[in-house]
Amino acid sequence: MEQLQNLDDEPPTIKLGDASVAAPFTSKLANVVAISNIVRQGRCTLVATIQMYKILALNCLISAYSLSVLYLEGFKYGDLQVTISGILLAVCFLCISKAKPIEKLSKERPQANIFNFYIILSILGQFAIHIASLVYILDLVYKHEPRKEVDLEGEFEPSLLNTAVYLISLSMQVATFAINYQGHPFRESLQENKTLYYGLLSVGGIALSGATEFVPEVNSALQLVPMTTEFQMKLTATILGDFFASYLVEIWKIVMIESIIILVVASSK
Repeated sequence: MEQLQNLDDEPPTIKLGDASVAAPFTSKLANVVAISNIVRQGRCTLVATIQMYKILALNCLISAYSLSVLYLEGFKYGDLQVTISGILLAVCFLCISKAKPIEKLSKERPQANIFNFYIILSILGQFAIHIASLVYILDLVYKHEPRKEVDLEGEFEPSLLNTAVYLISLSMQVATFAINYQGHPFRESLQENKTLYYGLLSVGGIALSGATEFVPEVNSALQLVPMTTEFQMKLTATILGDFFASYLVEIWKIVMIESIIILVVASSK
């Protein structure tokens, strides 16, 4: 009993390996490069997460408008159209999650969370551009095609409304991924992410090809109706205008936030 009491009174001895068990992570390397790797991977993951929230927010807002207001106007998707859009979203999100961090640790820091001035303004600004484009296309359709009695329970039938809204919605999905993709200085750029880059180019090409009827066989396969030359030109101009206007909104937000940061730093000095 006395020996056990003496053992209890003695300070605990530290064995080899105890520090590794208590540490958040361990590394077998002889230097501290593992810390840099973890910071780079963490920043890459944070940027990807915030980007996914932005893209999901924009896609949900656009889908909410399409499935509510446009649905009451008689708009419906065909089976093949929904399949293509679903595959596009799944592949793009997979490619975003697979993006690798760059080798050099940047001095800049990513956004800490999604609830900040820049991200909220960016989402609202791009959403306003997309909604304005959809409203313009809806008005343009009714100038070229008379309104029909809406049957909400009826099956899908190809129409000019479906053709125009589907093509511009497809281009909006491409714009959402391309514009909101954040690469350097935290991870590889869009051009370096080959699968996502060529995938977005392909889908964007399909949208422009459908708007111009460059390949009529593709339009027939997608259940798109023929369009007049005037309507094709206006639809194509709207698709391009929507993309570049959304891009300018995003660039303007970045420049504005950077200017505010510079002013705050200068005033603090």
